[in-house]
Amino acid sequence: MKYWTEMTNDAFSCFEWFSKEEAEQCIGYAPNLSVFSMIGSMVFSSEDRELFRRLCSELVTRATTKNEIFSEYRFFLFGVAETSDTNSKIFKYQKIWKRLEKEFNLDYIILGPEVDYLEDGRLCYASMAEFKGKELYKAIQIISSNPQKYSLIGSRRHDYRTEEFIKTFLNKVYINGNKKGEIDYFKLALTSCSKGDLVFRWGSSSEECELDIITLEQNKKIFDGVSFNS
Repeated sequence: MKYWTEMTNDAFSCFEWFSKEEAEQCIGYAPNLSVFSMIGSMVFSSEDRELFRRLCSELVTRATTKNEIFSEYRFFLFGVAETSDTNSKIFKYQKIWKRLEKEFNLDYIILGPEVDYLEDGRLCYASMAEFKGKELYKAIQIISSNPQKYSLIGSRRHDYRTEEFIKTFLNKVYINGNKKGEIDYFKLALTSCSKGDLVFRWGSSSEECELDIITLEQNKKIFDGVSFNS
């Protein structure tokens, strides 16, 4: 397995589904966004993927420890669960966190309220959980297990685990105009990065893995000197 880091100054050139025209429609302008990427190639086995996840978590944790500005960020997991069986008692009981607890240890994670949304035969639950820096490996495990339903956000704000914020967030990045039942990472970047947040996006193919961190271009300096070799 090979792994390295890259910095792309313009996120709109990095992701083909980032549209400046759509950004102007959504928030009135196209923000200057950059992308710090951790990339792994020749990832042939589950053991390779696990190693890459661990390397990424160690890199981010190390960066938050060494970089005074980076250390100011708190990390939040955004999660969504959805079903078309709006009468399912099991789904309503498990919601998000009980479902995740079957696969992951959620001890020492601060769980937020699970907010429901019901419309057009879709029942959704959404929530936020706060991770400490030392738990980032666990967070990356979760988002890599289902990037369509879980995302990680770094923020210096303090309102992410309120019910009102979760409701607004769910509507902006998951519900509004979205019939796929997936987190819209473009709208997530527009919503969060424009306020100074970091948006983590996991991507993978048969032989590659990638963890991207999207941020305002003016904040990309927090990644200076950050690499697997540092």
